[in-house]
Amino acid sequence: MKWNKRTLMILGLAGGIMLFFIGMAAYIVFGPSTTTYLLPQQISSVLKLTGMGIVCIAMIVGGFFVEKIEKETKILLLLFGVILLLLNIFLFSSTNYY
Repeated sequence: MKWNKRTLMILGLAGGIMLFFIGMAAYIVFGPSTTTYLLPQQISSVLKLTGMGIVCIAMIVGGFFVEKIEKETKILLLLFGVILLLLNIFLFSSTNYY
């Protein structure tokens, strides 16, 4: 298998999405969190944020640097990557968890 930019972008998208859903499942596996026991919420948040970060980075970098995709697909990757990144920034900065 030849590793090129397109393959790395697709693996980044797939890995980020899988990591996000693993983070959602981790909250269920570790049990409910309380005000004194925040470990399930913390582990879940770290995994979900890491997954979403990987997805955003893969979309933005793929929109800039992958040559063998169409122009419209590049624009959509950039647009959705930036929108997803801004949405995550605004949603997670408005929560009082951090």
